[in-house]
Amino acid sequence: MKKMLTGLLTAALVTSGMPLPGAVNVNAAEHVLFINEIMAGNTNTIRDGDVDDPDYGSLGGAYSDWIEIYNSGSKAIDLTGYTLSDSSETWIFPRGIVPAKGFLVVWASDKNKVAKNGQLHSNFKISASGETITLKNADGTLIDTAAATSLKDDESYGRKTDGISEWAVFSKSTPLSANIYSAETTNVKSPVFSHQGGFYTSEFLLKLTTDEAGVKIYYTKDGSDPVPGAEDTFEYKEAINIKSRVGDPNVYSMITNISNDEWSKWEEPAGELFKCTPIKAVAVREDGSKSKIITNSYFVDKDMMTRYKIPVISLVTDPANLFDEEKGLYVNENFENKGDEWERPVHVEFFESDGTLAFSQNSGLRINGGYSRKVPQKPFRLYADHGYDDTNKYKYEVFPGLTKKATGKKLDNFSRLVLRNGGNDNGWTGVMFRDALMQGLVSHLNLDTLAYRPSVVFLDGEYWGLYNIRERYDSEYLKSHYNLDKDKAVILDVWNYPSVQEGEPGDEKAYQRDIIEYLKTNSITDKATYENIKTKMDIDNFINYNVAEIYYGNVDWPGNNLSVWRYKTDDGKYHPEAPYGQDGRWRWLLRDTDFGFGLFQMKSYAFDSLAFATGDVPEVGTFEYANEPWAVFLLKTLLNNSEFRNQFINSYADQINTSFQPARVNDEIDKFKAGIEDAIQENGDRWRRLNAKTTYPSELTWDMNIQAVRNFANNRPSYVRSHIINKFKDIGVTETADINLKTNTAEGYVRINSIDIKSTTPGVIDPGNWTGVYFKGVPVTLKAIPETGYKFDHWEGINGVINTSDTITFDPEGNTEVKAVFKPENGGYKLSGYIRPDFASNFEDIKAGFKVEVIGKELSASTDSKGYFEIKNLSKNTEGYKIKISKPNYILREINNLIISGDTVISTESSPIGMWGGDILQDNALNISDVIEIAKAFNSVKGDQIYNPASDVNMDNSINIMDMVIIAKHFNATPDSYGN
Repeated sequence: MKKMLTGLLTAALVTSGMPLPGAVNVNAAEHVLFINEIMAGNTNTIRDGDVDDPDYGSLGGAYSDWIEIYNSGSKAIDLTGYTLSDSSETWIFPRGIVPAKGFLVVWASDKNKVAKNGQLHSNFKISASGETITLKNADGTLIDTAAATSLKDDESYGRKTDGISEWAVFSKSTPLSANIYSAETTNVKSPVFSHQGGFYTSEFLLKLTTDEAGVKIYYTKDGSDPVPGAEDTFEYKEAINIKSRVGDPNVYSMITNISNDEWSKWEEPAGELFKCTPIKAVAVREDGSKSKIITNSYFVDKDMMTRYKIPVISLVTDPANLFDEEKGLYVNENFENKGDEWERPVHVEFFESDGTLAFSQNSGLRINGGYSRKVPQKPFRLYADHGYDDTNKYKYEVFPGLTKKATGKKLDNFSRLVLRNGGNDNGWTGVMFRDALMQGLVSHLNLDTLAYRPSVVFLDGEYWGLYNIRERYDSEYLKSHYNLDKDKAVILDVWNYPSVQEGEPGDEKAYQRDIIEYLKTNSITDKATYENIKTKMDIDNFINYNVAEIYYGNVDWPGNNLSVWRYKTDDGKYHPEAPYGQDGRWRWLLRDTDFGFGLFQMKSYAFDSLAFATGDVPEVGTFEYANEPWAVFLLKTLLNNSEFRNQFINSYADQINTSFQPARVNDEIDKFKAGIEDAIQENGDRWRRLNAKTTYPSELTWDMNIQAVRNFANNRPSYVRSHIINKFKDIGVTETADINLKTNTAEGYVRINSIDIKSTTPGVIDPGNWTGVYFKGVPVTLKAIPETGYKFDHWEGINGVINTSDTITFDPEGNTEVKAVFKPENGGYKLSGYIRPDFASNFEDIKAGFKVEVIGKELSASTDSKGYFEIKNLSKNTEGYKIKISKPNYILREINNLIISGDTVISTESSPIGMWGGDILQDNALNISDVIEIAKAFNSVKGDQIYNPASDVNMDNSINIMDMVIIAKHFNATPDSYGN
């Protein structure tokens, strides 16, 4: 037992780099140290053990790059003071022991720390495209290097055997254990294409090559896998002419058995479709062994670089995977089928509108959606994580600007994507972006929404239409946005009894037991009942969710498209201290809102969806399933609690006043329209409708449909306010009241109920003088929040009384004007202004970096890229301050006797303080010495050995006559030469 414990302790010390008995740090040991193995794309191999990682700590750390160091000697070696370097950064070992004949891993995580468990983290990451890693001792003597090598995800580059000179790429890495390399002699190298898939304006000859003897290359042009001897497979013998496919007949779009929907049957496209050329190629040895198939799609048209303004996606798969009656996903016999059995391999290429290739990889393909899978233009689901390629993510910022819900950090990798056909918004009254518009209007709230981006899709080379790229709600979504382990994530589809979409059988019982059954047996009017419910469900999230669905007038809800999710905590209890999304409470997913925003005129902006969603008006006919008693139970029950009811009404009012402001919604509609208007007619020509009165969607009918969306946006607010009054009039909610909030926005802002009245809040136009519509009989809460350097002083306007509490609640008895008054902290005032060089320059940061100091007060600020500065907390001074302005290579400027009796602006952007540049020697004089310094490097450019940045006065990366002109303008000037 003692021996076993000793071994375990030693292993722990090795992993952490903590001291071992007898460790040495001597020169004689240097030749026995080796960089043994590195990994630059760790996506699923080993976590770094950093439990404090803000995103992945709860999962055991992040998947960080790593470097393994091997000690072939007979004694442990202390690396304290040694350095590791990549191409740009050097990291010094704060400690670290490599045991004899053992290993030490350094995590190249860019965290630059020693983790709690002793794990070492460097200050750099490793580029997967390849960069040299260097190990040096404390004196700077080179110990070892690892040459730059391009690696795929989860591949490592290491010595074939520990410590030897020969290196290899490992498909299975061996961190902290011996390297054992065994090359797969049957691997066949894939053919090399002379041209990458993409956009071309003229035809060209495509060459396929291999450097392996005795290998033949076979290729196809129809999406099928190349198989020697197959009818559509060609042996490569000469360059392939890749050209425009104008004149080629439509093929896959002429397959008719793809829809059995009475209202949406197949119809022939209105003319020839635009096409690309998909090339699949494979290398085959004489013994029949094959390489990996390589796929590239080529778009050739003289106007190709400007043909589309949105991304282009090429899906290439064996046509039988789509259209074969037995196994094809797309045909009538099979398109309703779901699950793993009905997934097929596909190659995905994603091009930006200018032809830039974002990613190209093999994936899994399924038909997506419910009813929408019935129509001819079917939606698709793409899987990067099902083992079809070396990477399990689409590593690209598919949705520019998208951030993680929990942390606000950029989200630029995805396991799954959906190519949506617009859902129910794809019919004769459709605009193809309703759901994306509605989700986008509330994406800033604590509410789950799906990102959107329009695209054009090609299927096996044929134009297949306009598609919406969307995220998908599943365990991978929750992992990406909230860092949830798949085993802890639960998603339920809620019907009369919920069913598990993601999770384990039985996970649905907690929702039914803790919320539905609990509320059936406990009175929601009891405070204890409501307090308990708040630990089971996120009330703020639930209210925002219902406000959105009700405002949108979605008639395909709540009896359909109702989903909830939660994180299963270890003890099954609510943990308010946990990161957002990990506290164990249920939250709601906004999805499939297509039937909202007036999709059908009979349910347009006047529709009382509040009465509908609470069961006051039982629906009869088409949508009677949508507000059955089970579907409306939760909201209807909670509205009987006064605290919940007031929060619901106020939150609804908050969003009507901001998120749903007609001006804001119309701006968003304009953006969505502009995004696809150039693509809408081509889509309409591809997907014609038998029962359409006009070809759908012609630009005329599409514009008419968009106007219907605008009409909803413009007219909805007044109707929903009347619905609120009608619903709650019996408890005293009978009128609206305007609340006008005034404040100096430089000093602070006001939060009313759930919204911050700031310019950054969507829908807030004038935060200093803002008016919102609220309801008499429903108390509102105001909170004053000061900006840095200020503190709240008092409220004005509430019943004529000055109130000094920063938070107040009052019942608006009528139109009310309230002013929040702030004052400088510690009696201080603000000094601000603009500064610029007294010359023209295109260098974007030429105005930045001027230091403004208040002499004797230890207060200073530096200008930003616009030349603006701001110094806070200046006290009143009738005698005047001395202000110094400086920047290297500029003549010092001083302003004397500046009186401060309040916030003071000493210059404006249109009339800034000028500074004279050209003081190369920094002696506070512009003279012949400065001219000589420029002459020494005259006509040099950045990168030349004689180039001196100090002499490049206007920062145009070259030293020329303009730099001399700048000095000549104020020649012989000193600080005293400035005017007052």
